[in-house]
Amino acid sequence: MDNSVEKLKAACNCAYEMNPDSCSHAVWGVIRGLVNPDEPYRQANELIGYLSENWKEVSLDDAWTLAGTGTVVVGGLSAVPNGHVIVVYPGPKKFPGGYQYYWAKGKKMLTMRGNAEYPLCLSTSIGSWPGAMSKGDKTVWDPWANDEVFKKVTFWSKA
Repeated sequence: MDNSVEKLKAACNCAYEMNPDSCSHAVWGVIRGLVNPDEPYRQANELIGYLSENWKEVSLDDAWTLAGTGTVVVGGLSAVPNGHVIVVYPGPKKFPGGYQYYWAKGKKMLTMRGNAEYPLCLSTSIGSWPGAMSKGDKTVWDPWANDEVFKKVTFWSKA
């Protein structure tokens, strides 16, 4: 396997362990480790604005292909009060879901299911949504877990 792919996986794994409660810190760790060691810290919404102006927007398929070469690709969606950012993790696509979550309306536990294959991701979160915690074991869809919301997620690459 390409050394740059292994470096991207290692950077993602380290960021996951070091920043379990902050998506922006985890993504910042990967960017600082592999793109720019002097990159200043930005919270998710600010980082998304910066990426929109300074990195190249890429399609979901291109994000997966680039991550497969070891290139850092960040995905994100601004929200109030806080957006969410992830890093595309190299590896085969897979179906999202498979984890348990509480369905408040029905007052019971359900298993999340998806209907298409997606790239893997690094994702951490201060929130409690189980799909937002991924060390390359969940997909880029899982942090949002909603087709309509996921359509608004954008991906960027420095390459």
